[in-house]
Amino acid sequence: MGLVQFYYKVFLPKKEIPYYAKYSIFKILWRPIRKYINVVLIPNTPFNFLRIFLYKLIGYKIGKNVFIGMKCYLDDLEPHKTKIENNVIISYGVYFSLHGKNQTRTFIHIKSGAYIGMCARLIAKKNGLNIGEKAIVGAGSVVIMDVPDNETHVGNPARKIK
Repeated sequence: MGLVQFYYKVFLPKKEIPYYAKYSIFKILWRPIRKYINVVLIPNTPFNFLRIFLYKLIGYKIGKNVFIGMKCYLDDLEPHKTKIENNVIISYGVYFSLHGKNQTRTFIHIKSGAYIGMCARLIAKKNGLNIGEKAIVGAGSVVIMDVPDNETHVGNPARKIK
């Protein structure tokens, strides 16, 4: 039992125990450290192999031969819900968002051979977001729907181009 949970049971028995009372002390202390690593250290790391290592260290699922550019922000609320397969290129300044107004956390899955252009925004909705195999997302695009295999999507919101 966590300290907060114990406090509520002993001193506030009539109040409902909040969701965060189930968190361990380790989890409470780890979150700000993980946030600092993800928001400050990783985006400013000059070497790709070190960025990938640090992303994997804090829980992201990243395949082999992946390039993630500098100044990218991968949503760190639940890093295990971001999966990047092999041979993916994510350019400079790409933003991943796993939650929105209703704060439900979903997933982002980028399949093998995909290319995400510079400063693109990937925003997962309730059903998550899938970027297909060898799919291309143009620079500055705002992706809110799945991108099928072998397609190119550009714009705000991102649409297929022929």
